[in-house]
Amino acid sequence: MKRYILIILILLSPLTVFLQADNLTSPLISIVPRPTQIVPGSGNFTFSAKTAFAVENQEQAAIARNFIDLFTRAAGITPALNVGSKEGQVRFVTDSSFKPEAYLLEITPQQILIKASDTKGFFYALQSVRQLLPATIESEQPVQNIAWSVPAMTVRDEPRFGFRGLLLDPVRCFIPKENVLRIIDCMAMLKINKLHFHLTDDNGWRIEIKKYPRLTEVGAWRVDRTDVPFHSRRNPKRGELTPIGGFYTQEEIREIVAYAADRQIEVIPEIDVPAHSNAALAAYPQFACPVVKDFIGVLPGLGGRNSEIIYCAGNDSVYAFLQDVMDEILELFPSRYIHIGGDEAPKARWKACPDCQARMREEGLSSLQALQGYFMNRIISWLGDRGRAAVVWNESLRGGNLAPSAVVQMWMDKNGECARWANGGGKLIVSDFYHYYCDYPYAMTPLRKTYHYRPALKEVRPIYQKNILGVEAPVWAEYIETFAHMSEMCYPRFAAVAEAGWTREERRNAESFERRFQMVTPMLAALGVHPAAPQLWNPRPYMRLKGTAQFFLPKLPSNFRD
Repeated sequence: MKRYILIILILLSPLTVFLQADNLTSPLISIVPRPTQIVPGSGNFTFSAKTAFAVENQEQAAIARNFIDLFTRAAGITPALNVGSKEGQVRFVTDSSFKPEAYLLEITPQQILIKASDTKGFFYALQSVRQLLPATIESEQPVQNIAWSVPAMTVRDEPRFGFRGLLLDPVRCFIPKENVLRIIDCMAMLKINKLHFHLTDDNGWRIEIKKYPRLTEVGAWRVDRTDVPFHSRRNPKRGELTPIGGFYTQEEIREIVAYAADRQIEVIPEIDVPAHSNAALAAYPQFACPVVKDFIGVLPGLGGRNSEIIYCAGNDSVYAFLQDVMDEILELFPSRYIHIGGDEAPKARWKACPDCQARMREEGLSSLQALQGYFMNRIISWLGDRGRAAVVWNESLRGGNLAPSAVVQMWMDKNGECARWANGGGKLIVSDFYHYYCDYPYAMTPLRKTYHYRPALKEVRPIYQKNILGVEAPVWAEYIETFAHMSEMCYPRFAAVAEAGWTREERRNAESFERRFQMVTPMLAALGVHPAAPQLWNPRPYMRLKGTAQFFLPKLPSNFRD
């Protein structure tokens, strides 16, 4: 997808002692993203086997229980949990005056008091407490001689945007379920609340669909071209062995979705249409245009032209097939949003296809872009009838007929189309490729370039800024080879985008973020995620992009590898 183009091409500041401004020389109290306000207190609160959590109901109990489990594993102690009681040193109190996800955290040497209006607010307050604890709280084995203390303070906090996302691409580099769960743990710590799960593309189909078993029997596997870079991998030939790939069973998907929900994260699946569909068409070639005579195989890279083969827009059986797939997707994912792609759709086959041309005449469509709008709108309408909202990439705006109920995700806006969409009342998610894409090396997009980017687009008039739902950081995996490599590329950039999504503009500070993130790094490492070394975050650019060179990612410096 967008990674095909220009692929080459942390909070409490060191103790954001909330007086008037950051004091960058003060002792570090690390919370990422940076809270709205912190007032430091005196002394510390210490967790022990005698500590009790007092919560009001079972929903709060589930959140407290996950936090208590940290102490069971790492400290060998299990604080008590009192449901429907006010007796405890850590107390949850519902206050309806708080906005969604907002919280008040009061820590004294005697108690911790948390106020919020919803479960998310209580959850995020505990994530702030989690970051204030010693990093060994993330240990899977009991650690001795640790004071499980947090400094006294008062924190008032609320998010800037309701949508704070991360895109995972297990298509190009398959991510086993266990690593997906690790990523979800890190997301929760950083108050990221949306996991955009890119499950289908030209290079693999990663989710079991029981009605169409060939999607994973055939579509989840590709030939081995790992001896050459992604952009040079030639197409498969009929009969070649396909050992590279993998997929998630429906039971694994249910486990991922439930694990994320326990951590206040909504998993948004993406089923890409009409393009990025070679894996599906390799399994069911009858859904391509009838003019296609090429062998359709799961693509190992970009070394051939078969990515131009896409779903036929004039064949009604295509829509029936996609609705059958979506029936199973909706049963597996209770998310409000379903992403349906809509980017980078070559239309040469549509232009030559008699069925597509007939559909254009029947529907009075004047262009191939409008035909794509028709294609997308059929699925958007079908999802809307089932209470779901579709998300599409910004190319879907170009036909001029996109259904207004769609949410547009901006990755590369060359002509202001996304701002016009938001100014006209449309909803927008900001994922600007040159600032937020995590597969770009830091030598190309330094961390401070990501941090200083302002997702409140200046072209969107103030009255319509509410139509910007939030931010998302994608990590496309064409040039990512291992989970360790992915960790280096994604962190700290994910955290910088998380801070953009949570922290008000006037509270953001790049130097403060970088110092705070270094304090969080040991906690991420304990979860199996090892960020890039600080000296790599803001290097001088090592290359300039010219002409077609921008389409190819050169060999990365050795210090970006495992």
